[in-house]
Amino acid sequence: MQLLQKLLGKKPVNKGITTLSFTPDGIALAISSYTETQELTLVHCEFIATNNKKTVLKELTEKHHLKEYACYLVLASDDYRLISIETPAVTDNEMAEAIGWKISDLVDFDIDSAVIDYYPLPESQRANSKKLLEVIATPKSTLQPLVDLCLSCGLQLQVIDIQETSLRNLSTLLPESNQGIAILHLQKTSGRIIIEQQGNLYLSRKLAVGYDRLGLTDTFISDEQIMLEHSGLALEIQRSLDYVESYYGLPPISGLAVIPLAENTQNLLNTLNSSHGITARIMDLSTIIDGDILLDDATQSLCASVIGATLRNTIESI
Repeated sequence: MQLLQKLLGKKPVNKGITTLSFTPDGIALAISSYTETQELTLVHCEFIATNNKKTVLKELTEKHHLKEYACYLVLASDDYRLISIETPAVTDNEMAEAIGWKISDLVDFDIDSAVIDYYPLPESQRANSKKLLEVIATPKSTLQPLVDLCLSCGLQLQVIDIQETSLRNLSTLLPESNQGIAILHLQKTSGRIIIEQQGNLYLSRKLAVGYDRLGLTDTFISDEQIMLEHSGLALEIQRSLDYVESYYGLPPISGLAVIPLAENTQNLLNTLNSSHGITARIMDLSTIIDGDILLDDATQSLCASVIGATLRNTIESI
């Protein structure tokens, strides 16, 4: 899955890969360099809080010599829609038009002024089940300024990716990937869960709850509200696991790896493990990524997707 591949074309890769994501609060940045054996190693990662993204990106470009790297852009959650549909029974040449027609009533923007991409979901083992596609749709008016921002700084923009496939790259590094693993990534006001097995992305679901509603640090949230939010999150996780088991016929997936929150990750794990029967553990990116830098919890929370996107060259892409 590679948005705008034809428009961007292919440019030579030099020192490695730099990955960016522009969020309402700032810029997430990860830089991976090639070693002498042409393996990628993470050499820098940070989140820069800013409202002036163009100025800051120019400064980062000069400071880290980003023009010497291939540039990957990971869209922020609010920049695109992800929609599961039955695969249209048309030829490859007709697929884009058929997909646009099927999702036109499911998005709140003009489909004729959108960029659409898709990737196939794994086939279900159930009899008479339909083949499914995961469709990514984003308005050109949202995407083009991000592309222009990168190009205006002289960056070698080659790939445009999304949060879900970037997190999938990380999950393939876990030992549980062989049997199947669920990944939970919560940010301040939203989150997502993905379920992956052996590189196949079976489910990706956006969550309306973020860690700010879980009462992990906020003493002003009532105990009743905290219990409701935790129960709701646990229910979403369990429903996701049950769906994959039922629809795809996979053996039960019992493990949940939680990408660190900005703080108090262990409090969330304690609640999920003790009160909701979900076997959850921390997914410390510092222990699974090839690199010499130590990633604190806040950086992992804000930069997980850009770290995962740098793995496209070492993991079979969707």
